[in-house]
Amino acid sequence: MLEQAQPHNPQSAPHTAAAPQPDASQSAQSTHQNEASAPHGLAESADQALQSVGALYNAVDAIVSKSVRESPYVTLAAAAGVGFLLGGGLRSPIGQVLVRVGVRAFGPPLVSAALHTAVERAGLTQER
Repeated sequence: MLEQAQPHNPQSAPHTAAAPQPDASQSAQSTHQNEASAPHGLAESADQALQSVGALYNAVDAIVSKSVRESPYVTLAAAAGVGFLLGGGLRSPIGQVLVRVGVRAFGPPLVSAALHTAVERAGLTQER
């Protein structure tokens, strides 16, 4: 059976001391200081974010421009692949087949290269 909720009797509950409340003038002053410093910090954060995005854009622009000049067909194929992925191509049967073939063809060499680089960076190579 379901138990019925017992009514709360304030006299039966043990007396707990209330936490001291901060002074209203201190709270208002603290809030005012936080509001005054927030826009300054927010403006600096926004400025840094814009600078970072600008640097990223310049770096990507330089890489893509160099790639287009040196190997335009590879760049076109990469752009087509990105467009295919962003367009939801992995959900199609053709996309799933392409992923399986790509992983089988390029997966082992990529994993091997990544492991080789990790071992070199860790300094675990043996000198003969």
